[in-house]
Parts: sequence; C-alpha cells; structure tokens
Amino acid sequence: MTDMISTKVRFAPSPTGELHIGGARTALFNYLFAKHHNGKFFLRIEDTDRERSKDEFTDQICESLNWLGLHWDGEILFQSNRIKEYQSAIQTLLSGGNAYRCFCSKDLLEKSRAEGVYQYPRTCRNLNENEIRKHLNSGENYVIRIKIPEGQTSYNDIIYGHVTVNNSEIDDFIIARSDGSPTYNLVVVVDDHSMGITHVIRGEDHISNTSKQIQIYKALGFDIPVFAHLPMILGPDKKRLSKRHGAPGVQQFKNDGYLPDALLNYLVLLGWNPDSEQEIFILDEMIAKFDLAQVNKKGAVYDEKKLYWISGQHMQRLGNKNILDGILAINQSWGNGFNIQYQYTVIELLKVRAKSILEFIDQSVYFFNDPEEYDSKAVGKHWSNNSVNDFINTFINKMEAIENWNTEQIEKELRNVAEKYEIPAGRIIHPIRLALSGVPNGPSLFAMMELLGKETCIRRLNKALKLLPKS
Repeated sequence: MTDMISTKVRFAPSPTGELHIGGARTALFNYLFAKHHNGKFFLRIEDTDRERSKDEFTDQICESLNWLGLHWDGEILFQSNRIKEYQSAIQTLLSGGNAYRCFCSKDLLEKSRAEGVYQYPRTCRNLNENEIRKHLNSGENYVIRIKIPEGQTSYNDIIYGHVTVNNSEIDDFIIARSDGSPTYNLVVVVDDHSMGITHVIRGEDHISNTSKQIQIYKALGFDIPVFAHLPMILGPDKKRLSKRHGAPGVQQFKNDGYLPDALLNYLVLLGWNPDSEQEIFILDEMIAKFDLAQVNKKGAVYDEKKLYWISGQHMQRLGNKNILDGILAINQSWGNGFNIQYQYTVIELLKVRAKSILEFIDQSVYFFNDPEEYDSKAVGKHWSNNSVNDFINTFINKMEAIENWNTEQIEKELRNVAEKYEIPAGRIIHPIRLALSGVPNGPSLFAMMELLGKETCIRRLNKALKLLPKS
C-alpha cells in the first residue's frame, strides 16, 4: 500500500449543481483519511462539461466545504484548464498502439445493438495505416478508443476487498469524442497522476469505472492508486438517496441553522462504524479515530430523526455566546431591546430542545413578544371550556401577591391553586403555558415565567382570558 506519510487524496465534484449530502460525505471521508495520515486533501473541479457547469455552483461547493471546515490544501485544480494535458495523453496512447481511431457511424453501432451486440465489435481496432489515411482523407468523423488487452484486471479495494474483472467484459471504450474532447475516464486518470493522488476514495457507483481506469493507468505507465468505494446513502425506501426523498443540499442545512459539527457528525456515521458506543464527535475526534477499514459495505439509510438527535446534542454542547453569534448571523434583530443576560438565559432554557439555530429562533419568539395566536389543538385540549378561566383568575391573584418573583414561589402558588380546586397541577400548567407562549411545549414553565417577569405574565394571562376558550 502507498506510504501513508505521503497520502494524497482529492474530492472532485462537477459544478452542475449544489453540494448534496452524498458529495459532502465523500469529501468528509477523503478529508478524514488524509488528515488521519498527515496527508493532503485536494479539491478538483471537474468542469469539462461546459454547457452544464456553472460558476455559481463552483462557488457554492467551495462555500459549503469551507462552512463544514473541510479546507483543502493548495490551489483548486480546474479540468477546463488542462485540455492540452489530456490531448497529450491521448496522443501518447495512440502512438504507443494502446488506442485507435474508430470511424464507425452511430447508425452502424445502433444496428449492432439492435442485433444484440452491446459491446463495440472492434471493427476499427486493427485498421492499417492505409485504411486509416483513407478514412481521414475522406473527412470522416472519428472517436478514439482504448485497446483493452486480454486477461483480467484485479485490484484491492480497502472496503470491498479483492476485485477481479475479466477484460472480456470491458468494452474498448471511448477516451476522446468526435469533437476531440476527452472523456471522464481519461481525464480523471491524467489528473490523479498529475496530482500525485495515492488513494481514490469515492462512491461505489464508480466501481464500474475503476477497471477501465486501471487500463489507462497501465497503458500510460502510471502508478495505480489504492481504491476505496463508499457505500451509497439510501432513502427510507432503501433506494439511492435523491431529491425525491426530500434530502436537502448542504447550503440548505446552513440556511436552516444547523451547526457544521452536527452535520459532519451525522455524515460520518453514514457508513463508518467507530467500533465503540460513542456517537457524538467533533471534527478532531473524527480525524483521530477514522479508519476506512471500518466503513461498511452495506448502504446507509438517511434518517432525519437521527440527524435531529445528533444536532440537538451538539446544540447542548455549544457555548451560549457561540449560539448567540449563530443566531445573529441569521437574524441580526433577534433579542433587540433585551439585555445580553436575558438573551443568554433564553438560550440556556431552549438549547436542550432546539436542533438547529433556525429552530432556536422560531422557538424563542414568545420570549420577546406576546403571542398573537394560540395553537388550536392545544386550546381544544387544555382550554376547552370556561372552567379554566376560574383557575387562571385565582392564579393571577396569587401571582400579584408574590413579592420575591422566582421559580420556587411561582410553583408553590400554582400548586396551592391546584390543591384548592382539587385538580392535578397539569390542568393549570398547560393552559398557563399556552397563554404565555401560544404553544403547548417548551422549557420549564416556572423558569420561563421567572424570566418573563411578573408584569408580562399577568398581562399575557389577562389577554388569554379575554380570547379563550374559542367557541
């Protein structure tokens, strides 16, 4: 195996769309492998498809990687700047007899397929110089195909083990189109060699390309890197994850206020088994423990509930100042008019419940503004008739008499009211929460009331008494 001290890997997205979670996981696994072995992690933009490649997607991919903390080494390599290198490699293959010009028309190839011959029948493989010159002089278009030798192609995959393919199953595939443009399998080999890539870590959907690319490595006399093919990320239906499953791209996770550490933590567990009970990791811990040999062959299922749980764990670990910085990065007006200690207390109360910064913002509205409406289901369940109004009026009277406004005194008076009416405390707690926040769930009611203050609580309860129950 290649000396780990000189480990070099690359992440090579096509800028034809934004970075999705499958691509982000591939980038992460490459990054972790490189950093674990004190190696280099390079970024290559595969933009030879000029019609579909967009600068805006290149920018978005780079921004997403930087947001995740997956910083690449050196300058970005753009394939569109390397056409001369690819053309030189093609000429080398032609000159060495490892590739040939194919003049077969599309109609002829389609006819072969209609007759059940799906591989190229190698019609032009053994044309002599006179025959080739005749075709060229007549102005015929041609593609360039590589010559696949007899025998087998074998390699050791870090994840899948020993792989052998009979060369008879490999077509004399095209390495240059009729317009002279190189194809994917050629350019990645030339680039990986030029970059000194030692390990190619990519999705298992590339397995079929690997035996083809090895043929190009051999024909050009290049060292062959070590391969590792990652299992696919699957949707709940066990089919390959796609937009139809509703999985957002990395940019959407950022916009929704997820923490980058939380998303990385979730992604690393989509295929990697840390061989321990630990589930919560920061990036440095992942680097220290990551081992490609612990990556499963079986596809990992995208599970939003697991993502939410992991994200919530990271929210709890994050300092209040960092959470506040994240909130203000999304909404600069959050908490305006309230002192910093009040804002920090709101954060402390909510961070055990919120899974993202955006959810944090959504859940905190009632700490700064009186509710404008009340959850209809909660009203029907907890404030269905006017008997609740009696409990609330009595509790308001108790609240007005409290001199030392704190959680202990508030809870004591509420339980006194419950005892007076011989009802469970919950029958008062739920409608009070609804009146104060407009929603049925939240942090400790008594801690919330202490923070809101006596005046605000009484005002909101009186407002609810006028509006509830709804007929």
